[in-house]
Amino acid sequence: MEISLKRNYGFELIFKAENVTVCEDIEERIYAKTEDGKTDYQNVKRDISTDSLQQVASLLEDMIYYRLAEFDSISLIEQLINKLPKGMSESLITKLNKDYDMVE
Repeated sequence: MEISLKRNYGFELIFKAENVTVCEDIEERIYAKTEDGKTDYQNVKRDISTDSLQQVASLLEDMIYYRLAEFDSISLIEQLINKLPKGMSESLITKLNKDYDMVE
């Protein structure tokens, strides 16, 4: 099985297995408002939908939980910490230092 993320004019998650290809649109379009409160269709922000990301994160969490062998997930952890809302990364690092007794 091959899983990939395609980004052209939007975001698509593609699953390929033997003779089957599934292409899922996972894009969320966020439109700005003009000064008079109308939707500005020229100013669109394209992002990965939160629902799609939560589904993939849940699947990845389960896969890692049930894996028996070790797995080097350092780059994944760094990306996840970088995407945390402001202030949460510091509190997470403090918690990890406490939980894993890594105080310098």
